Amino acid sequence: MNRSAVRVVLRRRGARFDVGDASYPVYIAIMLVIIVVAPIVRAGLLWLRAELPATSGVAAGGEGPLSAVAPVLTVATALLCLAGSRIGPARAGLPQLDLLHVTPVSRARLLGPSVARWLGVGALVGVLAAAVAVAARALRGEFDVGLAVALPLALASIGLLAAAAPLVGQLSPRARALAALLLGALAAAQLWAARALDGAGLADPWSIAARLLSDASTQPLLAVVPVAAAVAMIAWTPAIAARLRWEALREQALRWDTVQTLVVAGDPSAGLARLGAPVRWGRRIRFRPGRGLTGAIAARDLLGVVRAPGRSLLALGGASAAGALWAAALGAFDPSSIPAASAEGRFLLPYVGSALLGAASLLLAYLSSSAWCRGMAAAAQGSGSPPLLPVSPASLIARHLVVPAVLTAVALGAGALLGTAAGGLIGPHVRLAPLVLLSAVLVAGVVVAMRAAAVLKGTIPLRLLAPVPTPAGDMAGVNVLMWTLDGPIAVLFLGAALGVVWALACAASLAPLGAALVTCAVLACGLLWARVRLGRSVH
Repeated sequence: MNRSAVRVVLRRRGARFDVGDASYPVYIAIMLVIIVVAPIVRAGLLWLRAELPATSGVAAGGEGPLSAVAPVLTVATALLCLAGSRIGPARAGLPQLDLLHVTPVSRARLLGPSVARWLGVGALVGVLAAAVAVAARALRGEFDVGLAVALPLALASIGLLAAAAPLVGQLSPRARALAALLLGALAAAQLWAARALDGAGLADPWSIAARLLSDASTQPLLAVVPVAAAVAMIAWTPAIAARLRWEALREQALRWDTVQTLVVAGDPSAGLARLGAPVRWGRRIRFRPGRGLTGAIAARDLLGVVRAPGRSLLALGGASAAGALWAAALGAFDPSSIPAASAEGRFLLPYVGSALLGAASLLLAYLSSSAWCRGMAAAAQGSGSPPLLPVSPASLIARHLVVPAVLTAVALGAGALLGTAAGGLIGPHVRLAPLVLLSAVLVAGVVVAMRAAAVLKGTIPLRLLAPVPTPAGDMAGVNVLMWTLDGPIAVLFLGAALGVVWALACAASLAPLGAALVTCAVLACGLLWARVRLGRSVH
């Protein structure tokens, strides 16, 4: 048998499709789509059907949650650029890096498939979002062929730009800092233009995509701008991949192998901790500890925050954006639409916007505040060992809650106040800034309580790793997945519920004291959950 015949046999073996191996992932994907994705898409479709303006959404004064689409997309792209050194799409396995990337073969050719998959996923997400918006327009009888073509092209281009942002961040610290700074300045200009130019907006790709989404009278030909930006980014991608250093790619591959191993083993917190950069800045900074043990622990936690400026600034930006989303959630409820919605049985429709935005706000705050809880996480890891300080484990964890609670409350409160003052982020019927601030501070307490429950989670129980035979295969992976994501799932439901409660309070449909009591009850339940987990880890 000659060499070409051997290649043919190996190619056929590699391309052989095993139905038995693929049935279980396909079954899980279908069930997730039916149970999780479909209700969210339906709720978003109904909300967009009621929220999308018929004519000029952004130009009409810049009111409504949709007027914040362009700044939010721009800031999200900037954050993805900053995270490029950790989640960059130019990725390869260690054997490929050691064997092929040291050869004269073009690095752009070797990294092309992984980058293409990443960009394709970003474009697909944009197309799906555009499909939901077009379907919402069609349900209202406002289907337009030009808009139905232009909006998917524009949002696919925005998704591709967002997916390419981490690739730019992989170049160097200077490149990602400069790109993030320019995108942040563009987001500020977009907010200013929405107010000063009577909602006309700028001519950048994100503003035009937001205009196509919010304004049915926008010319479809404007989609040429984001499409041209996406084409330019695709053309620039090989040059970026060719400039990536082999050492950085190998370090990233080694890091991701470790993270995947820890996550699959049921220890996601340890896996996510490996994504953080080591402390290189501020080692000589010293804080004078305050009086007592609480002041000393708070000073040490604050010193840890200062010594990690990158992740701390990302946490600040994410928590502030979560505060703005919280303000939008409070303004998304319109009490005047309750009778009309109830006439056809859709009595939940007025609450969909507040629920979705509240869930997104709390999830973003929950994920962002993890950078401020590293001291609490370190204390939780040693809760089962002999104590080094003359306090109980519960008292030590409580002292570590001070800095995350204060920082999260300040960031959420500032973001909520900025969202309230911006006017375009919330509905016109919400003008109660003190009530918005109070709700943001109380919700920050809920977020920190859920973070405390997350850091006290411990390792996965062995009973969840036992096989669960079903006709579809072993379902033990579902148990591991649910145990891994119990915190974010709980935060999503709590955010949706609290968003509706505080929106009712801001719209004078519920007493503010009642909303505060409900939030305090949720906070108490979160602290109780953390206390139960602490007891299990100690004993």
